[in-house]
Amino acid sequence: MNERVGKVLYGGTLGVVLCGLLISGLAMIISCSSERPKPMQQPTPEQVKGNADRSFDKLKQEEHDRKPIGQ
Repeated sequence: MNERVGKVLYGGTLGVVLCGLLISGLAMIISCSSERPKPMQQPTPEQVKGNADRSFDKLKQEEHDRKPIGQ
């Protein structure tokens, strides 16, 4: 009879521990998901111009590489 009581107590303790872990895990997930994402930093006009210039130079280089040698 003592063995049954021991198993019931052990099972009850295990259930309480698992419920505690589940509740704490859910609380962590909920708290992390409630943070608002930070907005992306907008590039400055100088960065935009620099990127456009580099892209244009790459395009001109590719165009030059595609032309046949005879032209």
